[in-house]
Amino acid sequence: MRKKVVIIGHGFTSRLCVIRSIAKVDCDISVIVITNKKKNNKPIDCYSKYVNRVLFCPSDEKMLIDMLLKQCLDKNKKTILFPDSDFSAVVISKNEDRLSNFFLFPHINHQQGAVIKWMNKELQKGLAKKVGMNVANSVSFEIKDGQFELPDGIHYPCFTKAQAYMAVTKRTLKRCNNEKELVDFVKQLGEKYDLMLLVEDYKDIEKEFAVVGFSDGKTVDIPGVLQILTMAHGGHNGVACKGKVMPIKGFEKLIDQMKEFVLQVGFVGVFDIDFYQSGGLYYFGELNLRIGGSCYAVTKMGSNLPAMLVRYLSGESTNDLRKDVSETATYVNERMCHDDWNSGYLSHSAYKSILSSADISFLKDDDDPWPYRIYFLRHIYLLLRKFFK
Repeated sequence: MRKKVVIIGHGFTSRLCVIRSIAKVDCDISVIVITNKKKNNKPIDCYSKYVNRVLFCPSDEKMLIDMLLKQCLDKNKKTILFPDSDFSAVVISKNEDRLSNFFLFPHINHQQGAVIKWMNKELQKGLAKKVGMNVANSVSFEIKDGQFELPDGIHYPCFTKAQAYMAVTKRTLKRCNNEKELVDFVKQLGEKYDLMLLVEDYKDIEKEFAVVGFSDGKTVDIPGVLQILTMAHGGHNGVACKGKVMPIKGFEKLIDQMKEFVLQVGFVGVFDIDFYQSGGLYYFGELNLRIGGSCYAVTKMGSNLPAMLVRYLSGESTNDLRKDVSETATYVNERMCHDDWNSGYLSHSAYKSILSSADISFLKDDDDPWPYRIYFLRHIYLLLRKFFK
């Protein structure tokens, strides 16, 4: 009997990468699209030949749980949930006790709320330092009802970020060159949000990297290293447009530290870790307790991490899926490039050049052609609109 898997997330590119990855181990695939749009047009990933059902749900915890319990059960065995965003990972972790009788999903020691706990960046940085990784010095403080008090230990320039998961996390990211800039920014945040804010020493980043991996709680697989070559802009700030996937050679010590880090967290699932180079040293950035946006580049290089998770949760062996990246290749996230072009950050010639120069495409696939065809048709439509404006 085929394994029933429900993929839950916001972005069609990363969902499609999961769809195509787990299709390799013969799954009955449903997709829950998290969207607050009133018109639910069929997303590009849902044109994949591997998708059997598409559901739409607002970013509302109760509505998502009700949908899972009413529409996604399998009377014969537990359905596998594959969270593809921080929101879906948080909702599953927060409701683990309600879901565990009917579903299998990533977890930390099967403890409700444990995944949310480990989204705390201060907690992550403390453990990263403990296992030997470099971390930027930081302090945290609370913003409550617009009130706050800056703690001692802030050095300028500094960089701000939410200490724990928020739906608006990207709006908390900012470099501040002096105390006035920091105070002004914190006041702006305080007008809208109550939160714990982390302020860390700003580092001049020479190169940005990530690893994606799978952990079964006892063994951690990190098959390669991703180097970010160009970043997206606008609403996708911080997401890779183009990158390079390569073997772990030269990163062995750091990879061992990362494996120990994940084992001490106790996470079972697919994860990614961001890190960067500054002053010739590698610094820990953050751990994401869900699949990373560039994971498909690793899948295309022969290491299918999403399939490993599905196999493991199904009680099956993953040994035949374990494979390290042995060569270097470039990859491109077409959606990020397309949105940058549509928003004016890229010329059309630069957009086409990035797409044609990459070895790995996230959307184009001869075995599953319709998502790319729909993407291309929508691009032509927008191109014509711009031309005849």
